[in-house]
Amino acid sequence: MKAKSGKSLTYIEETRKQHKIIGKVARKSTTEAVKLAHSQSVPVTYLKGKNIITENSKGDKVVIGTVHHNRRKVEVGAKTKLSKK
Repeated sequence: MKAKSGKSLTYIEETRKQHKIIGKVARKSTTEAVKLAHSQSVPVTYLKGKNIITENSKGDKVVIGTVHHNRRKVEVGAKTKLSKK
């Protein structure tokens, strides 16, 4: 019996109407990774604005540094489209 094949990653990346899928997958996988790390008492480090933040499994947040030259050039909360098609 042949397994059902889903849409390829290339199709999702190249098709504008599929871009929401990428966001959903990224959001879900990030959330699951943070939950798994916290369940194993592993701190999580991330960038929020220009601050580098470490968060432990209890939810305590510590700013451990600042990015002075943020090459992302994206403001916190900004939204952009993946393609111009």
